[in-house]
Amino acid sequence: MTCGRPRRIDVIGRAHQLYEWGDPDRPAVLLLHSLAAHSHWWDGAAPLFAARHHVIATDFRGHGGSAWAESYRFDDYVRDVVGTLDALGWRSPLVIGHSMGGYVGALLAARHPDRVGALVIVDMLTGWSDEMDRRARAQAERPPADFPSAAEAGRRFRLAPPDTTAPRAWLDHLGEAGAVERMPGIWQLAFDRRVFLHPPPDPWPFLGEIAAPTLVVRGSESPLMSRETAQRVAAAVPRGEMREIAGAFHHYVLDAPDDLARSLLEWEATLGAAER
Repeated sequence: MTCGRPRRIDVIGRAHQLYEWGDPDRPAVLLLHSLAAHSHWWDGAAPLFAARHHVIATDFRGHGGSAWAESYRFDDYVRDVVGTLDALGWRSPLVIGHSMGGYVGALLAARHPDRVGALVIVDMLTGWSDEMDRRARAQAERPPADFPSAAEAGRRFRLAPPDTTAPRAWLDHLGEAGAVERMPGIWQLAFDRRVFLHPPPDPWPFLGEIAAPTLVVRGSESPLMSRETAQRVAAAVPRGEMREIAGAFHHYVLDAPDDLARSLLEWEATLGAAER
């Protein structure tokens, strides 16, 4: 998998890690990762966008190489994204978000309609149960696992939910790229476990406020976003539509990066010469 060019910026007094692909003179694309993930989840798909775009993936606060924080509300992530756009000098890029990144992208488009030229929501969670809350709190309270090396962190890395068609080598890459050496010989996954203590996701009150053209994408085998829910989300957004990728699970950023990129680029081409 091809990693982007690393770049660090200051956002509201906090260090944020970015990765960059493509020519800065091309139309801008911002990639937003999922919960407890990091920007390297886009390493398979980002180069496919870079032939026609300037692509940047950002690590959310408390994830990857970005600094930890005391609060992990969705509004916090949105504020950070606005600060990132300001630091980059970007006005209204195409924003593509997977899972939690899709939720943050949707909230960004609703709260700051002038900062999103077009939006792609990839397999977003739209509800929250007591059981989900219980599991999230258990994850937050679980001590981080220790590994003797980044490579071992990669070998032991597993997805949640676990279903995927991605090669094992890609999962090794994600675990290794997402590990940091906390002390000599002790490696841990980089994210702050408190990121699981986010508020319950509830996009329905703000989906109707999204003015940007919006594509809702799901994998046909995803257990997190049903076809009916994806259709309902697309219908709630004034300029929304839905597409489904056959044979892909929730992690189809990994399962089918070629199909995902091709589908999104085809959709973008239908939008015409929209200003970024």
